[in-house]
Amino acid sequence: MDNTTTNTEHEQQICWFCEQAAQAQCKCGRDYCREHTFGGRCLICALGMGLFEQEGQSESVSDLIMLGLSAAARDPYIVIPPRLMGVQPLPIPGVERVLGAIVRMTGSKDPAVRHRSSVALAKTTNSWPTMDPSQISNRNYATGLLSVNAVRGALFEVLKQSRMTVGEPTSVAIWEKLRMADFRDLYPGIMEGLPNQKFANIGTRVHEMFAGLDEVYPTNSYAINEQCELFVYDQYVNKQRGAGTLMERMYGPKLRYAPLMARMLKKGVWHSSYARFSEWYPGEDEPY
Repeated sequence: MDNTTTNTEHEQQICWFCEQAAQAQCKCGRDYCREHTFGGRCLICALGMGLFEQEGQSESVSDLIMLGLSAAARDPYIVIPPRLMGVQPLPIPGVERVLGAIVRMTGSKDPAVRHRSSVALAKTTNSWPTMDPSQISNRNYATGLLSVNAVRGALFEVLKQSRMTVGEPTSVAIWEKLRMADFRDLYPGIMEGLPNQKFANIGTRVHEMFAGLDEVYPTNSYAINEQCELFVYDQYVNKQRGAGTLMERMYGPKLRYAPLMARMLKKGVWHSSYARFSEWYPGEDEPY
């Protein structure tokens, strides 16, 4: 007998994701409604099993997390992507449940599951823009989850496991998202809605993300090394999301007090802008 129950049997159940009335139950045991299912499974299972890929679609789980966070931020000027217009945001407890499930999935021994879940998690470290210049009384806040200890820890663990060539696609995909990661504090409404999560202050998260690079760099993969170098460069030159200003304060101009990062920055500049490389390192050749 199929483990998915009928609508009648679950009319009194609530959706694990949004807490509205559920229509069915996934084989994993999660009840879901019509909005939070894909391919006959709940969204968490669909992500882990690669059902989105099989249908040629992008996973929607990270989008739902970010949409729920944006709603909890209570900033009406956050720019919602057109593809999510009209989608009902998850309540913040639902966001926390989904986030916890993805973090656990990153610890899977199945490389494919680990890849899908860690890339989805890395997407949540970015923030959607806001059209409100004040961002709540002239304070700049984020919707990206880099400040959540569990998120940073899970991503770095996957990066350490993906240093070998076989893990290159996973590592590269994560680093591509982290290049745009938002280091600012979360909106107060988001932090209040995630009471079970632990948060680091901005100095701690900058230090952890950059001091930990010696555990994942260099590797035998040119693609991984390049993305690491671009990560250092992109974050160093971006003063708006928090990392650049603190990096310079903690490690000096051009990161001179952190030899490994200084070398990565130099190579990142080379990858990104020859004109800037000539300005910053006049007369020097391509770094090796």
